[in-house]
Amino acid sequence: MRAAAAVSINAVSINAVSIIAVLLGVLTACTSAPAGPQRLSPPIAADPIDLTSFAAAPCGLLPAQQLAHYFVTAPGVVHPPACVWTPSDTQALTYQAAVHVTSGGLENLYQHRATIAGFDPTDVHSYPGIHRDTGTGRCTVDVGVANDTILAVTVDATDPQLSAHADPCGEADRFAGTVIGYQGHRAP
Repeated sequence: MRAAAAVSINAVSINAVSIIAVLLGVLTACTSAPAGPQRLSPPIAADPIDLTSFAAAPCGLLPAQQLAHYFVTAPGVVHPPACVWTPSDTQALTYQAAVHVTSGGLENLYQHRATIAGFDPTDVHSYPGIHRDTGTGRCTVDVGVANDTILAVTVDATDPQLSAHADPCGEADRFAGTVIGYQGHRAP
């Protein structure tokens, strides 16, 4: 009887030790993994576009033949950090584009989304971005074209008769899409 009791006690001890080992393994796995910062912005699923050279020279983002689609015939004017283009058929519409490479990328905007008026996630040509509500007839779209790079496009349409006045974000997306399409095809 003692042998049977010893075998039974040994089996219980082995089961208890096994359960304790499993629990310790689970606890160790849960506590040993370093907790990194939670990513809030969507990932950049498309190929990153290197626009770093345009941070200092934003007027080079689009050539004249691309700007002609927007009735822009005059060279852009640099108003740091952006380039501003005005169509030849109206003074009531402007396009601005800037490249930000030191701002922390789209993730930084998501980290500070509570302070951004009209924060509205969007995407432009498969690149994640956000719209900023910047007032009547004005919209800015910030597009993450690489983890640390934002293409920021602002459209100002001050004339209520312009279609861009009613949908400035649509027009900002269209202009940003032209930049992304053009620069994306130039990448090696």
